[in-house]
Amino acid sequence: MQSKLYILSGVLSVLILINVFFIFNFNSVGEYYTGQTSITGLTSQQAYVFPISESSYLPVLNTIIQRPIVSAKSAVVYDTRSARFLFSKNPDARLPIASLTKLLNAVVAAENFNLDEVVQVTKESIKVDDEKQTLYLDEKISIRNLLKMMLIESSNDAAYALKYHAEKSGIDLAALMNKKAVELEMNQSIFNDPAGLNDDALSSAGDLVKLVKYSLKFNELWAAMSEKSAVVESANGSISHQIKSTNQLLGVIPDIVGGKTGYTDAALGCLVLVVDVPGKNDKLIVVVLGSTERFTDTEKLVTWVKQAYTW
Repeated sequence: MQSKLYILSGVLSVLILINVFFIFNFNSVGEYYTGQTSITGLTSQQAYVFPISESSYLPVLNTIIQRPIVSAKSAVVYDTRSARFLFSKNPDARLPIASLTKLLNAVVAAENFNLDEVVQVTKESIKVDDEKQTLYLDEKISIRNLLKMMLIESSNDAAYALKYHAEKSGIDLAALMNKKAVELEMNQSIFNDPAGLNDDALSSAGDLVKLVKYSLKFNELWAAMSEKSAVVESANGSISHQIKSTNQLLGVIPDIVGGKTGYTDAALGCLVLVVDVPGKNDKLIVVVLGSTERFTDTEKLVTWVKQAYTW
C-alpha cells in the first residue's frame, strides 16, 4: 500500500512539472517560445510590457514649504501641461470680474471679425464709464487697434466701440460672448456688457482658466498683453494714442507671457497672468479675483509655486 502511494506521488509530481513547462513555454494563443522569441517574433518581455505613458505626477509638491496667504476671495494657479491646479482657493466662487471680461470680448472679436476692418467711433462709445475718454468722436480705427487698447490699457471706450460696430451688422456682442462661454463650458459665467462695467455679470477662477487656455491660441492677443506700452494710430494716421499697460507685474516677474487686469468697486482687484516654465514646455495660469492686493497676491502665488514645486 505504501509503495503505491509513493508511485502515485511520483506520477503526480511529473504531471505538475510537465504543466509548468508548458505554461512557461507557450503563450496565450498556443504559440511556442524558443528562448526569448516566439514564432511571431515578439520577445516575452515585449509581449507583457504595457506602453509607458508620460508621467502625470509632475510637478511634485514639497509640502514643507508653507502655502501663501492671499487677500483674494478666489485664486488659482493652474499648470497647463499636467492639467492640474497647483494652488486653489474658492475656485468655483461666482464673482464679478470687471475688465477681465475684455479677454472674452477679444477672443470673440478675433473669431468673428476681420481685424483690419475699420470702426467709426460714435458718441455712445465715448467716455462710457463717465471717467476716462480714450477715443474721439468720428475717429476711424481698426478692430486690431481697438483690441490692443482693450487689452493693454483696458479701454472701456474701445470695448463699446466694438459693441456698437457689431450692432450695425445685426450682431449682439454680449450674446456672442455668452455663446462662447457655453462652448468653453464656463458654467459659472454670465456676461452682460463687453467691458465688464456691469457687476451683475459673474464668472469664477475655474471658468477663467478655461477661457485663458482657449485664448492662448490667439498669439496676437497675448503679444498685446505682454506689452508695457504701445502707440496705436487711427486708420488714416491723424490720431495717435499713447497707451500704457495696467499690469504692474510686466518686467517684475520673469517669463511672463502676458496678463489682463480688472477693477471695479464691487469686483475689487482682478488679474489673470500667464507665466512660462522655462525649458519645460509648460505654462502657469494664475487667476486672482476680489483682491485688495491683486499684484502682491499674484506675485506671492508665482513665487511660491516656483519654490514649492519641482518639474
